[in-house]
Amino acid sequence: MNEAERLRDLLDGSMDPSELEAYKEYYKLAERIYGREALDEMGISTPIDDEVVIEPVGNSEFTHDVILPTPINDEKEEENNSNKELKSKRRKFVFLVGMIGLIIVSSNIIVGINSIVDLCEDEEPMGEIEFKAIHQVNDNTITIYWTVKNTTLDSQYTITWDVSQNGSQELVESSQFIWTANGESFTHLVSVTVQTEPYAYSSNLLDQNGTILASVNGDYDSSQITTLGTLESSKLCEDNTRLKWNEIMNYEDVNSWGQAGDGEIIDGMLLMIFTFISLFGLTKKKR
Repeated sequence: MNEAERLRDLLDGSMDPSELEAYKEYYKLAERIYGREALDEMGISTPIDDEVVIEPVGNSEFTHDVILPTPINDEKEEENNSNKELKSKRRKFVFLVGMIGLIIVSSNIIVGINSIVDLCEDEEPMGEIEFKAIHQVNDNTITIYWTVKNTTLDSQYTITWDVSQNGSQELVESSQFIWTANGESFTHLVSVTVQTEPYAYSSNLLDQNGTILASVNGDYDSSQITTLGTLESSKLCEDNTRLKWNEIMNYEDVNSWGQAGDGEIIDGMLLMIFTFISLFGLTKKKR
């Protein structure tokens, strides 16, 4: 008996009760039509089999909802695509780091970083130190008077001198004097015995680091000499815009900078490293 005949027997009431007990879906349908009390009076018991519940959808055919599992191949393909996208982003990031490094190092060599970003700080200019010297000759003695002005308190200074005779051909005396400034000015004199004219002398003013701050010279043929020393020009940031990478931690110090256009070994090494990084970011890894 097909499904259509069973459904017709159910509707006209001629279906065998044993068939209702055997097919739970027909029992449910009969229960809705006749009621459970009527079925109990007919001696039809509730089916025990509860494996499948089938509901009619307007005809004799019954449908079942089936959830199909996601294919494993699709999951692997999705994972592979995600990994490819992640690797692509990493390569782009590596390439970007390499290019930025190349631009920074190249710009530092060519024009200097400090010409783009003001990082260096000039040293406070030293006071305009005056270093004068006058001399006086009396018989066979030449006396030299040095005057130093605008010294820094508690800083150490040194005056060195050489005295010669016979047109600077014979050195008569070479000596020095060291003192610690306790004011803004200082005076020192020295007398040297000489014999053969002309007499001459040269002298230097040094700071506590041994750097020459000024120099004055004189000779006997001049009447009375008053000479201002020339200060050594200070190192300025505007003239030294290239950062020395090994001094980067002290970038504010003017001594951590050099002249643009020049390069050091470390500059060449950094150019090679960032070039390699850029090429590595462009290279795709073969499977």
